[in-house]
Amino acid sequence: MRNATASSELTINPYFFYDALQQFSTASSVEEITALCRSHCKQMGFDSFVYALRIPTQFTEARVIMLKGYPDAWLDHYWENGYAASDPAVIYCGKHIVPIEWHGLLYEKQSLNAQVMNEAADFGLKSGLSMPIHSPHGELGILSLALDRNDAGARKITRHALPYAQMLAGHIHEAVRRILVSPDIETPQDLTAREAECLRWAADGKTSWEIAQLLSMSERTANFHLNNAMIKLDVCNRQHAVAKAVLRGLINPHPF
Repeated sequence: MRNATASSELTINPYFFYDALQQFSTASSVEEITALCRSHCKQMGFDSFVYALRIPTQFTEARVIMLKGYPDAWLDHYWENGYAASDPAVIYCGKHIVPIEWHGLLYEKQSLNAQVMNEAADFGLKSGLSMPIHSPHGELGILSLALDRNDAGARKITRHALPYAQMLAGHIHEAVRRILVSPDIETPQDLTAREAECLRWAADGKTSWEIAQLLSMSERTANFHLNNAMIKLDVCNRQHAVAKAVLRGLINPHPF
């Protein structure tokens, strides 16, 4: 374990830190990204890290990509026991967009949430922070940085690292998506502007006749665009077409 006094005095040069982040844009493999993560983790004063990216493939299923910097024994224990659904850090990250220090997570002391955190500490993950990344494709990325101690020095490190973790997580997320997420997975086939527009109104519960009135077209034309969208999305009904288009980021609510 590193010297507590030396660790608590670690500082991050923002200029060098930002320059180092640019290496993620040229990384060409998972191993290279992982090595960069490990280097940043050490320079920021942490003992270990993990980055997980959850990519929804269906509303009931997801693909998980992980950059492993946690002890293998803990990761095996974590997945074997299905702890992701009870992990307070994961629960927090699913609902927020800013990083959090673990001592700020809220959960009952005698709950499964507490058990996850207590057992993590037994594997050397005693304190740390987690940073969520929500993408427009419905993905959730989580970067966690951990320390094998929980004292005033550790809290000083996590507090100082918060804004840097936010930048680091974004660069990791972009690099992982560039290398590992196939365009074929996220977008089966582009929708035309009219097809997307008709699906958007269908998502609001409009009938074909109502969509036709709203878009100044015939009901037959509205059905034509909706049927084309269903063919492209490889679905057999309008409800599934809307769900799949939302899941793939092909339609989104208008911001204004």
